[in-house]
Amino acid sequence: MQQHITQWLRFFQVLLLTRFRQNQKEAIETLIWLIVGHLFGLYNPNQLAEALGIAKANLYRHLSNWSLFQWKRLLLEVGCHQALKLIFQSESMSASTQSRRRITLSVDDTVVKRFGKLLPYCYHWWSTRFNASIKGNNILAITIKIGEIVIPLSVRLVGKQGPANTNKPDIFKLMMTEVKVFFEQHGIDITSYPITFDSWYGSQSLREVLEQLSFKVILVHGKSNYVFIIDGFKAKLSKHKRQIVLQLQEDQWGCSKPVARIRAQSPTFGDVAM
Repeated sequence: MQQHITQWLRFFQVLLLTRFRQNQKEAIETLIWLIVGHLFGLYNPNQLAEALGIAKANLYRHLSNWSLFQWKRLLLEVGCHQALKLIFQSESMSASTQSRRRITLSVDDTVVKRFGKLLPYCYHWWSTRFNASIKGNNILAITIKIGEIVIPLSVRLVGKQGPANTNKPDIFKLMMTEVKVFFEQHGIDITSYPITFDSWYGSQSLREVLEQLSFKVILVHGKSNYVFIIDGFKAKLSKHKRQIVLQLQEDQWGCSKPVARIRAQSPTFGDVAM
């Protein structure tokens, strides 16, 4: 356990002192303290200050020296470095092991309900969880799944107001470009792995963004009420499913149930394989 803790602390020390050299050392030290504090159930500067018997104002003042850009960059660096290590490890293994690890990227957004009146980036968003429009933060995230491990690569708060374009596909394109550039600098083509998103977030504009970024395999879970054109027949997916014949394939592996693979046209996603 001690060796594991020391390894993680060394990782953060090297990362912060080499990639964030222009930041004040007091802010870096405060972050290291907070990392250690998590081991003892101290999850914020206020709890840490009480445990150490120091003024919490000093800790908050040190952390306030970090800009929003630096916080976003820190999260990107931490997540991508951890994913990079596991990707290198996976690519050195056999093809069967790589298949079992099934490295996959995902993009999705979620709404965190808020009750405070002075919190920024709070708007009314539709929440599938609550099945209603609620006040809160809309968080857009890119994650990577390697085996059973899920690592956040980039996370952003999405706003509805402001002078800049807050279109979600545009924000996602910027986030994904940063992730892609990071891995390219370390010799990894992240676009060679499949990327997936749910049907609520899916759109033709998002697909176009992914194709511009050179993603080759784009997966989406289609809803039964989505309309597709198959062999010239236009209908909802629920109706197509009653007519499509599922069968076991000779070279099928990894799945013991009958399947079907067909081409279709979608008004939402364009040309797709189902």
